[in-house]
Amino acid sequence: MNPWGSLTGLRDLQREMSRLFDGGMTVERTARFPLVNVLSDADEALVTAEIPGVDPANLEISLTKGQLTIRGTIKDAAPAGEDMICHRKERASGPFARTFKLPFEVEEEKISAKYEKGVLAITLPRAEKSKPRSIPVIAG
Repeated sequence: MNPWGSLTGLRDLQREMSRLFDGGMTVERTARFPLVNVLSDADEALVTAEIPGVDPANLEISLTKGQLTIRGTIKDAAPAGEDMICHRKERASGPFARTFKLPFEVEEEKISAKYEKGVLAITLPRAEKSKPRSIPVIAG
């Protein structure tokens, strides 16, 4: 029997120790950054991503074979100076990417994206052929 219950806690501890000795956070955000919500209704999907401090010009959104990808780069906001010593660095910088399989086909030419107050909102209109249809039942 494993005294840790699982290796997850040990891996988290190892990751935190690595961050401590690296002098900051390494860019290990493939599964967690940015934080994303994917919502849908009969007409569209809405994907929102928290990416504060990102210049919208540094964002790339693409759709390939039903998979939405969000890519970007977070520039280091820390002042650069030879006399500056970093005591703690929790805000990450560097490139990031997230990819999601969409729940239905979308009208690619009607996709829109808006970035406001650190939140990216992507609206993906549902393709007409993938919308739910009501099928009448005929009494026999």
